[in-house]
Amino acid sequence: MALTIIEAAGETKLTTLAAAKAELQVTSGADDAYLTTLIDQASDAVRSWCKRVFAVETVRESIYPDKPGTSLMLPRWPVVTIAGVTINGTAEDVANVEAEDSGHLFRIDASGCRMSWPSGRIVVEYRAGYVLPGRPGRTLPNDLERAALSLVKSNWFARTRDPMIRSETVDGAGSTDYFSGTASRLPPDVESLLSPYRNVNLG
Repeated sequence: MALTIIEAAGETKLTTLAAAKAELQVTSGADDAYLTTLIDQASDAVRSWCKRVFAVETVRESIYPDKPGTSLMLPRWPVVTIAGVTINGTAEDVANVEAEDSGHLFRIDASGCRMSWPSGRIVVEYRAGYVLPGRPGRTLPNDLERAALSLVKSNWFARTRDPMIRSETVDGAGSTDYFSGTASRLPPDVESLLSPYRNVNLG
């Protein structure tokens, strides 16, 4: 599987500066640059854990199935449009191809029934992804923006405290209760929000 980006996204932030400031109840512009950095870092962390790009991009992908199958799995989803398909060097009418939001790509015959993709080399040029917050027609799911905002908030307050602390007791000798955390080092609530959007097909 080989993927080429034909038209890259101009923006990759999963939330906006205005949303982050509202979340943190920040009204001045003194920390705008710092908050913008936190948004970039949070967006990168979400993309890394989910193993996918969320912003709309146009890509060309070569897939090499070793045996016939009823569907192809594209790593970029949801699919917005299919621009072109070639099967072992022969162009396929895009009217004979349909994509599900999950990224599964099907080949259909004249009667609308699904038929198998052959083995060999299949090249698909398509546009996929979400319109990000702050852009007209935004389609990014709210859970993804909430995960990014949660990371921004954690990192904002981490300047003065550990964001993984669940609770502290001051009486006596004192005690600190930490979140158990995960192997990814993301807070458990963030992983829960992101789980439905993770690209498990890439390993």
